[in-house]
Amino acid sequence: MKNLNYFPYERNNYFYGKLLSVDDFESEQKYMNDKRRLINRFMHGCGVVCGLNVVPVGDDTISLEAGLALDFAGREIVVDKPVLKKLTGIEGFLDDTEENESGSYQYLCIEYSEYEREPVYGVTGLGSVNGEACYNKTAEGYRIYLTSQEPQENSGSDSYYEKSKTIYWGYGIRITQVFPRYVHSGSEFEFRLVVENMGQKLPISFGYELVFDCLSRDKKRWMKLVFDEKEWERARRYEVPVVVRAADVSEVSGVAALKEGSFWLKVGDYIMETEELSVQSTVEIVTENVSKIISKRYFEGAMQEIINQTYHQSIYLAKINLIQAANEVVIEDVEPMPFGQYIYSDVLSTIRERAAEEEQKMIKRRLSDLRDGKSEDEQEKKEEPSLGTFVSGGTVTIELGIGGAAGKKFYSKPIVHGLGPGNVTVMAGIEHEEDSVFYGAGGIFEREGLVRGETAVRINVSEGTFVVGVRLAEATKAEKINIRWTAFCDGSKKRDAHQERELFIKPDMVYLSLHEDFYFEAVVSGVSDKRILWSLREAVGGDIDENGMYTAPNTPGVYEIVARSAADNKLTASAFAVVRDIHKTE
Repeated sequence: MKNLNYFPYERNNYFYGKLLSVDDFESEQKYMNDKRRLINRFMHGCGVVCGLNVVPVGDDTISLEAGLALDFAGREIVVDKPVLKKLTGIEGFLDDTEENESGSYQYLCIEYSEYEREPVYGVTGLGSVNGEACYNKTAEGYRIYLTSQEPQENSGSDSYYEKSKTIYWGYGIRITQVFPRYVHSGSEFEFRLVVENMGQKLPISFGYELVFDCLSRDKKRWMKLVFDEKEWERARRYEVPVVVRAADVSEVSGVAALKEGSFWLKVGDYIMETEELSVQSTVEIVTENVSKIISKRYFEGAMQEIINQTYHQSIYLAKINLIQAANEVVIEDVEPMPFGQYIYSDVLSTIRERAAEEEQKMIKRRLSDLRDGKSEDEQEKKEEPSLGTFVSGGTVTIELGIGGAAGKKFYSKPIVHGLGPGNVTVMAGIEHEEDSVFYGAGGIFEREGLVRGETAVRINVSEGTFVVGVRLAEATKAEKINIRWTAFCDGSKKRDAHQERELFIKPDMVYLSLHEDFYFEAVVSGVSDKRILWSLREAVGGDIDENGMYTAPNTPGVYEIVARSAADNKLTASAFAVVRDIHKTE
């Protein structure tokens, strides 16, 4: 666990008669572990893969949900079941306050850990230490702890395209500037002023001047920044966007430096004493594509950067804001993943890209409507479906491989037609060089180079998808066929089918004692059959009857109650019961 140097790679060379020792077996394990962990770190990164949510379940208790993370060395951190912990029982509680003068928050961190299991005595006695038993297994686990210290380096994906600089930190107040790493020459860009009030009860205000080099604001090479908390809705964190312009230069650094002696800070009506500050933020001004620059520099430097990160780094799961009164410490709220240490899988990245594309399409449509002089009300009317006909369409490519013989059949993957569940009509035809589409039997029309065949469509009514099938009328050497399809349905029937189906549970979270009873109410709309099937996610999560009457178990924890529509198996909702032993004290 302590040796994080994975290189060079060596594996056992086996031969008949080889005497295997403890070192050989340990070398075998190390080789396999190091290879896997190297791939984890370089291919996926460091951070939370899924789960590991931190939920407050009382004034001084949190629940760490099950999940998976990869640490800075590529080691897997697995929490296989929820963990309920009092803050006072977590290592590091209120121990370090040097970086947290107000003592009003702590970070909950997790890291990889190992421990020995199953003590045994070696047959030869060589494995024992001082006559004591050695251990048969090494268990992989985790360690959670609280700290006020921040990570030495932000390992989140944001660090590749932006960087932050702390302007001031004191009196429970932190002021940070977040600049992009790269901006285009001659263009406007936005940086963020982040203000955190971590304990001051009176409103804060401050101001300072920035002096620019190769940057400007309203054609000036300086600007004043002023913040007054009274002008904002009270919060612990504020983000103020500031727009500036990059000079028409290339391959130089734009600089925003704090002017000496310009910073002032007030708490309520009191002017606070502060030291002289000397801080500057920089941004690289470029003419190339920013994403290409980031990719290039990642490929050039990631290897050296990652293998040199052998210093200890934890994953910061939550920032727990605290209220201290006399000898009591109470959780005010919990901020999840304060440093954005997430790992985005390929599936999640694809979903995010698709959502971003749809959002951009919506923005373009709205801008187009506004340019045409249409009001918001007119836009909404335009977007609302009429009682006429619903139509959608598109193209799909069916791969033929190296071609096919006459009579051979090929099929597409399931296609979402976008008209939702219900009966629809789909027409499919073979597209020829994008200037003609042939429906029906392909042998009727004569044209050189045309792939001739018949098309058919199979519709999945419940899922809103369809599959296109093609049967070749004659042999072809073409490697693929493009199919143009059009789907339509009657609007009046679609309106009925598109009544929104919704199910939720009231309330969605309750706090109960051991064996306490509570009645959950399920509200369902959009279906005529209002029957609800109740169940529990955990096998030991208590009992719930057909009417939603829940009885808590005799073990504290967080348990999920599931309601499912009897009419639609996919229509579900969840609520959570936080069960506590109110008679138990630490």
